[in-house]
Amino acid sequence: MSGHLSDLAISALMLASLEVAASDVSIGAGNPYPLSDYTCQDGTRLAVRLLGDRASVSVNGATAVDLSPTGPDGTTYSDGQHTLTIIQGHLSWGVGRAVPSACTGG
Repeated sequence: MSGHLSDLAISALMLASLEVAASDVSIGAGNPYPLSDYTCQDGTRLAVRLLGDRASVSVNGATAVDLSPTGPDGTTYSDGQHTLTIIQGHLSWGVGRAVPSACTGG
């Protein structure tokens, strides 16, 4: 009888450890639209999520803005005020008519 109880206790502990392991999965894992963090040369911090039909960008932790693709290649996103450009894996960020700032991270 005590062997049966210890088997139950071991099973319960194994199940509990599986639940903890499942909750420790990194944020964005399995997410088709992962969030990528960038730091630009001008000090701006971006959190970028490419959603297929648009890009969602949070600037310095503020509420994200949605940017629509511009042009046929789908590498530039803008709302007229903010512009995100991605060319061959290099990202740049521009506000208004200012010269875009190169950003690193991802």
